[in-house]
Amino acid sequence: MSGNPLSVLLVDDDPYVCDICQLIFQHHQLPLVTASNANTALDYLAENIADIIILDLFLPDMDGYRVLDVICQLPQGHQYKVIATTAYYTNDTVQEIIDRGFDGYLPKPLQADGLIDYLYSVAAKD
Repeated sequence: MSGNPLSVLLVDDDPYVCDICQLIFQHHQLPLVTASNANTALDYLAENIADIIILDLFLPDMDGYRVLDVICQLPQGHQYKVIATTAYYTNDTVQEIIDRGFDGYLPKPLQADGLIDYLYSVAAKD
């Protein structure tokens, strides 16, 4: 793991997922910002930078694919590593996620083991 802490934005409308991630990040002494919908996340990104964005594909106000499109249009959009997450997946989901421009994928339920290492590995990709 890198010596520099990651700045991570979790965009998920499931409070359980947000609570679990907060516990995982606290355990690793890392900060985590959460947003329960796309508009809150985009407002946050208008004024802040995140190394990693974990983005649920099914949000109440906008689907994750559309959110990714908006993020990519932001002036700093090229700086972000965006990881998709969803509980609704098939054998084709991972390929579609990569084809649509995401930098990684985390199936739900999220697993604590290896999560932080995975985020650092995605952040390190060129």
